[in-house]
Amino acid sequence: MKRLLLWLPLAVLALSACRQDTAALPDPVEMTPETVGFYCQMALLEHDGPQGQIHLDGMPAPLFFSQVKDAVAYLHMPEQSHAVVATYVQDMTGATWQTPGPWIEVSQAVYVIESDARGGMDAPEFVPFSDPTAAAEFAAQHGGRVLAYGDITAGDVLTAAPEPAENTEPDDMAARLKSLARNQGN
Repeated sequence: MKRLLLWLPLAVLALSACRQDTAALPDPVEMTPETVGFYCQMALLEHDGPQGQIHLDGMPAPLFFSQVKDAVAYLHMPEQSHAVVATYVQDMTGATWQTPGPWIEVSQAVYVIESDARGGMDAPEFVPFSDPTAAAEFAAQHGGRVLAYGDITAGDVLTAAPEPAENTEPDDMAARLKSLARNQGN
């Protein structure tokens, strides 16, 4: 019994430390007109679709990403200078592409990848949902696979975007240059 009484305070202390770690997570930061994407340095409020933010240890403000896929790619890169404290993405459950939903923790979402959805930089997007049923419905409409955050691999996020379809229309610039060259010869 005495051993139990000795260990009980240590167990309570350990549990309270766990709760303090969880409570210490920073809240998501709302975007303002001055918020720019980490990679693109463009104003994020001008981009449609869900976005992401990553809070780093010792940094006063989060890094924002114009696409969720970019934020997830950042998390898969091994050469980061600061530890990641928290990551949030915008929930698309019940939201529209023009007005994404509230911020949710990255691991709390399921993602539709490889769909026809294009993110803020007009590249393939990972679309986050807090509701797996909504994610499955989105995938049924737009194609793709539904994955939990933990099932997304570095290969899923770090692959190159597909090449754009070849332009079969005449190149207007080339036609104008040929015309100029012909006219200069006269």
